[in-house]
Amino acid sequence: ADPDGAGTSPAAWELELAAVTEPPLEAAGATNAPREWNSASPEPVAGAARRRAGGVGFAQATPLGEGVWRDDIRPGATLFYKVPVDWGQQVSVTAELGSSSGTGKGFVAAALDLDLHNPARGPVADVRVSYDGGQKAGSLPALPPVAHANRHAAVGRVAAMRVAGSYYLVAHLAADVADDFGTGPVPLTLRIRLDGAAQYGPAYAGESVPEGVFGVTAADREAAAEGTDGDAAAMRVLAVSGFGAGSALLLGLGVWTVVARRRAASWRDGAV
Repeated sequence: ADPDGAGTSPAAWELELAAVTEPPLEAAGATNAPREWNSASPEPVAGAARRRAGGVGFAQATPLGEGVWRDDIRPGATLFYKVPVDWGQQVSVTAELGSSSGTGKGFVAAALDLDLHNPARGPVADVRVSYDGGQKAGSLPALPPVAHANRHAAVGRVAAMRVAGSYYLVAHLAADVADDFGTGPVPLTLRIRLDGAAQYGPAYAGESVPEGVFGVTAADREAAAEGTDGDAAAMRVLAVSGFGAGSALLLGLGVWTVVARRRAASWRDGAV
């Protein structure tokens, strides 16, 4: 992020490389994206929040299922979560920032940045939430049910919902929040809804690399229900993703650069 290394941690940073390849179909599939799907914004999931600590990288992302999840996030920090979304399922997410514990006043226009990435870690959609010290919320735009044919859609966020598997939520709280409200943690709530029954996926002519990336297993659902804590090590993430008939496409490198810069900023601002 910083070629001179100024303001970054003196400790060694781990490097994550993710090479993902999707196999072709056994037979030719649909060449047009589904035209009809429920694009109305659903009501956020209600109920008591369960605490689940976010991870510090894609490889350490904390599993979350449908429900209401609670965490704390410090200014400048980035937290990672993953949600198993199967073929035919439609995911919706609302993020909330809770009231500040400090006495400061101010306004940060884009305090929280919540990004959704698909199982190949390609960007899907995002939402930014402003903050004035009181409770604020924002939702991801409506997304279609996961379908192989979505890749033919003209709208990027629809095309990105092309494979089943773990969809990653990346939450970043702007370092500027500390200027008005201090360096203490801010309550973060994620309301996750999964609509639609899981369906059989397309018939692939082979396995993905790594195996099982584009699917949801019983173990994935169990992990999302029970949850695990993310690793506490600092990460710099670089991803190389491939879609199609054994092709290797370089996707989202700019996204990973932004993540790395944010993580460097968290060190500069003294965030944990």
